[in-house]
Amino acid sequence: MSQLLSHYKVLDFSRILAGPFATQLLADFGAEVLKIEPPAGDPTRGWGPPFEGETGESAYFRCANRGKRSLAMDLADEGCKAILHELMTSADVLVENFLPDTAEQLGLTWEKIHDRYPKLIVASVRGFASDVPACRRPGYDFVLQAESGLMSITGEPGGSPMKTGVAIVDVIAGLYLANGIQAAWLHRERTGEAIHVEVPLMEAALASLVNVAAETLMTGEAPRRLGNAHPHIVPYQTFACKDGDVAIGCGSDRQFEVLALWAGIDLEQESGWRLNRGRVTDRERLLAVLEPHFRAAEVDAIIAFCEAHAIPASRVRTVDDVLFRQAGRLHQLVTTIYDEAGSRMVPVLASPVLFNDLRARSRIPPPRFRE
Repeated sequence: MSQLLSHYKVLDFSRILAGPFATQLLADFGAEVLKIEPPAGDPTRGWGPPFEGETGESAYFRCANRGKRSLAMDLADEGCKAILHELMTSADVLVENFLPDTAEQLGLTWEKIHDRYPKLIVASVRGFASDVPACRRPGYDFVLQAESGLMSITGEPGGSPMKTGVAIVDVIAGLYLANGIQAAWLHRERTGEAIHVEVPLMEAALASLVNVAAETLMTGEAPRRLGNAHPHIVPYQTFACKDGDVAIGCGSDRQFEVLALWAGIDLEQESGWRLNRGRVTDRERLLAVLEPHFRAAEVDAIIAFCEAHAIPASRVRTVDDVLFRQAGRLHQLVTTIYDEAGSRMVPVLASPVLFNDLRARSRIPPPRFRE
């Protein structure tokens, strides 16, 4: 069931994260993905430590390249043109994140590709959209978090702007790109027309602002950093407890009424707190009442209470705890793939998508360089 896209061939010229993440998703669904790397390899092969094994495979490269085969090729070498022509003739989509000048030098712009290979879909990741003055600027996730405003709303109140803990703009752009590619395939099957799919990192970053962008468009005011708190829901944040931190999300007034009973809050006296609107307006005073109750309690006791009353809550866990000790209880995402070349089992994350209760899984590990 996970091989739903097995009849599609993908040429992946992209590097780093957004493009490779998109093609990895397609590989999870069964597409045949050939990763075309420069003679020195995808730069993320050297992004570490950590590295594993004699080949020095990096964790960063491993995170976005499962399910692919690899071919090293100097695209500027005339001797590679025949191989490239053969590959492009048989492929369904070409994925790239070249800088505009590089694409032009290599003859791999959408216009030139479409003129010679009219059935080949081209999917491009850009720093900025091709129709804006900044189109020729390069862009990394970190820079786009700053440029888009995402960094300005991340961090503690009164603290410095912070990036997120992972390259979230790249991940979101990769999701949009994979979605756009599949829509382009459907369009070509219906009409016979191949089209150009483009996802700018800047616009993926802006799209990730969702409710924060909507608030700014509505009010014209810059949002402020709130740490782990939610700008539009209270309480919806982390609280320090006796033995750790707990995340509580009261997304409904009923959930808060139950939490108020636990904290001994008299909602007859504090009637404004019955509705989320009043709790957001009176955020600081309400939190000053709640926080001592959390500090006096243990996390497991709070979790048990919340689960019994359908209030979303979790201990704030570490990544190793989630991957090693919570696998099978909270998720089934960790899996292993056998690497025939190295005679070893490679631990990777599987796809979070299930088809008829079967999880999409790649059958081959991230490719070693030049193997």
